[in-house]
Amino acid sequence: MNYSEVKQAATKIKQEFPVLDYFHSLVKSGFLKYEGLYGKEFFFGFLHQRTGSIAVDDKANVWFDHAAGKGGDIIAAVQEFENKSFFESVESLSGSVPKREFVPRQKPEIAQKIVVEKVSEISHDALIQYIRGRGIDLQDIASFGKEVHWRNKGKRYFAVGFPNQSGGWVLRSPIFKGNILGGGISIQILGTVKSIKIFEGWFDFLSYLKLSGATDFKAIILNSTANLNMRLILDILKEMQKVELYLDNDATGETYTNGFIKVAKLYHYCLQNGLTTDWDLQALRGGKDKIGRLLKYLKIEYAIAVKIWRIDVEVFDQRGYYTGFEDLNELINR
Repeated sequence: MNYSEVKQAATKIKQEFPVLDYFHSLVKSGFLKYEGLYGKEFFFGFLHQRTGSIAVDDKANVWFDHAAGKGGDIIAAVQEFENKSFFESVESLSGSVPKREFVPRQKPEIAQKIVVEKVSEISHDALIQYIRGRGIDLQDIASFGKEVHWRNKGKRYFAVGFPNQSGGWVLRSPIFKGNILGGGISIQILGTVKSIKIFEGWFDFLSYLKLSGATDFKAIILNSTANLNMRLILDILKEMQKVELYLDNDATGETYTNGFIKVAKLYHYCLQNGLTTDWDLQALRGGKDKIGRLLKYLKIEYAIAVKIWRIDVEVFDQRGYYTGFEDLNELINR
């Protein structure tokens, strides 16, 4: 296949090839396990994982591995799970779409519901010791966290629970890390908002409160950097507030911090120069170089882009305050 044929085939595959069927085929081959339907997403996991981390949105026809921080369309899935190049993936899917054996697309079994049995003040000794081990006192967490007991598939569990915006719980304990009844970000508003502060997790947020005593900001707790997508960034920028980023001192934190600041600079440039800020986010799904495609969409040339990256914006990388530590929580445990 030449380049033109590959491009046409890739477009057709992305539109017609069900990502969900592909993941069920990986289950049938013994490569993955199927976890069930939670909310609007189907979850899969590797055999060694206790809890599956791969979410498939059947309606949008995309997947995302929350543990690895990567995802995309059907072609990206074949590249990732079959170790093929883009061209090899397209050729493989093009040549076998009618013949490839998949699990029939039947109505999925309804996964047994997770039942929250009790939500109370934190009192279990194991959870109190866990919290103290994270450098947080019980009174520091009392206004935000609860002791959550739940049942799943006949087994009972408990953990420290924090609410998220989807109505679910972000759960943490010495042996468990995950969400129930829906994932996503958490938001806390403290006093009169003078800035927006973004944290990767709840213990980073609690650590910041303990260190600063601040009570005048809106906190966005990501619960996973994967939740810091373009839509959330734009929603934050539209609030026209100073933004402070408290992400981890690692490669992922670096990528998401720099990406947020770049988007902020481009957004500011568009506002100042009469360009649209109603960006077509659907067209950006499944690709890596979103900034590059945005520049092309906005018809911004390279020379102008270089100047845009020099613009000063009210978005600040705060990781310098905990240089040498992975995150704020590690800082208070030094």
